[in-house]
Amino acid sequence: MKKIFTDNGFEIVYDKDGDKPLADGFYFTVAYPGMTSDELLHEFLYYGVSAISLSTCGSERNEGLRACVSLTPRRQFPILEERLKLFKENHK
Repeated sequence: MKKIFTDNGFEIVYDKDGDKPLADGFYFTVAYPGMTSDELLHEFLYYGVSAISLSTCGSERNEGLRACVSLTPRRQFPILEERLKLFKENHK
């Protein structure tokens, strides 16, 4: 899922655990250049993508969302990819 996001212009907000690359796990954080957490969360609703704002997780960062991946079956990855491609196309 991280690759689907990064291939479509998103950045991984917290990409390290200490000095080591963050492992794939239950969730990861994404941001889109030029958008606050609230703006991105609002836009995601139009694309059927759900996440939570980092501010609700105690983060002091104003950009980024936490995307839960643990319950997303691989068969839904193509749907996510299609939606994020459309998002990227509409937010150049």
